[in-house]
Amino acid sequence: MSTTDLLLLIPIVMGAFTGYKRGLLVEVIGIVAFVLAIIFGFRFLGLGMAFVSEFLGDDLTGRMLPYLSFLLIFFPTVFAINKIGWIFRKALRLTFLGVLDGLGGAALGAVLWIFGLSVLFWLASAIGINIPEKFLAESEVYPFLKGFAPSLVESISGYLPSIGEVFEKFNELGDRYREV
Repeated sequence: MSTTDLLLLIPIVMGAFTGYKRGLLVEVIGIVAFVLAIIFGFRFLGLGMAFVSEFLGDDLTGRMLPYLSFLLIFFPTVFAINKIGWIFRKALRLTFLGVLDGLGGAALGAVLWIFGLSVLFWLASAIGINIPEKFLAESEVYPFLKGFAPSLVESISGYLPSIGEVFEKFNELGDRYREV
């Protein structure tokens, strides 16, 4: 196992530990909270902009108004949904399922970090940032990480075609960046 492998495994192990502490239920609810907060943020953007501009005025907020409105909807939504998840977690920890919840959380936490690192390598590669081969020559973890997100996105793009389109846009952006 190379030094590169150890450096790549540190965030994955930390993600597994954090996932174990939080539990599967809270991890899943956290993902759902993030997605719902984005949906609510865009859905109620106009209402939020009207609310914020009424208190702060258009001249004060200017071009920041949509961003400020989105954030004022996004963060409370994430907070509220996560609080509900923690309440359920406390009840779940009192049962036998609490152990399984922790183990499932560890697995999901590790997978989320594997996916995140893989996306990072994928995007870096798409915009032409390459890691020197001397760091990767003996790595056993990097080849797995590099192919994880593209394989996962390809396998689920049939169910959710828009995900594949998003990553195609990233690749197009990378092509344009390399041309400049």
